[in-house]
Amino acid sequence: PFYTHHADKGWVVGISETQIADRPEGMRCVGAIPNPIDVEAWPFRRDDDGYLLWIGRFTPIKGAHRAIKVAHESGRELILAGVVQPGQRPYFEEHIAPHIDGHAVRFVGEVGGARKKDLFAGAKALLVPICWPEPFGMVIIEALVSGTPVLAFNEGAVPELIQDGVTGFIVENEAEMAARIDDLGRIDGRLGRQWVQDHCGVEVVARAYEHAYRRVIADSALLRARQNQHHRRRITDTQEN
Repeated sequence: PFYTHHADKGWVVGISETQIADRPEGMRCVGAIPNPIDVEAWPFRRDDDGYLLWIGRFTPIKGAHRAIKVAHESGRELILAGVVQPGQRPYFEEHIAPHIDGHAVRFVGEVGGARKKDLFAGAKALLVPICWPEPFGMVIIEALVSGTPVLAFNEGAVPELIQDGVTGFIVENEAEMAARIDDLGRIDGRLGRQWVQDHCGVEVVARAYEHAYRRVIADSALLRARQNQHHRRRITDTQEN
């Protein structure tokens, strides 16, 4: 309702085509520009330590419980990382905590900095079993830039961020996600990192915003010129009458 009410007052930028498609009618949008990442600040590894990684908020739509199912079906170790925020404790205690044993499923809590980067770089794959139209998914970018392939459900902006069969696999359910783990050897992590550099690198995103600003300025100037012309015509018509 807020954006619908104020749609004619400015321009917006979406972080994905998925987000733009959901904007209110009449809202002017200059296009989709992804979130940026400093590629050189993230380590890259060609090998991995064999574990699967899930990282995010412990809420049902993020699918940590589904990641656990995938790990069990595939016989792979799973590391869960993230903070249990207020209101998420019941879900965590009922669906996540009973499976944490320190071996098959490990919970490392909220991570950041070098620890977070090391987790991404060492993972065999990042699991993204979401069940909502997520407009971006920064963890996908952080995995790809580290050379780690991504296994994700076909939701939201996932098809915009993952090249199916090239930088990861887009799947429909837990069973398919577990089965695709055996195909991860076909994924070249260098391609994922290059894709991130080409689409989400800081300089790329900065240029995209510069282009967006120039477009808005030009369109705004044209609009003002038309409004001034219309105003002058009204004044002339009034004087003649």
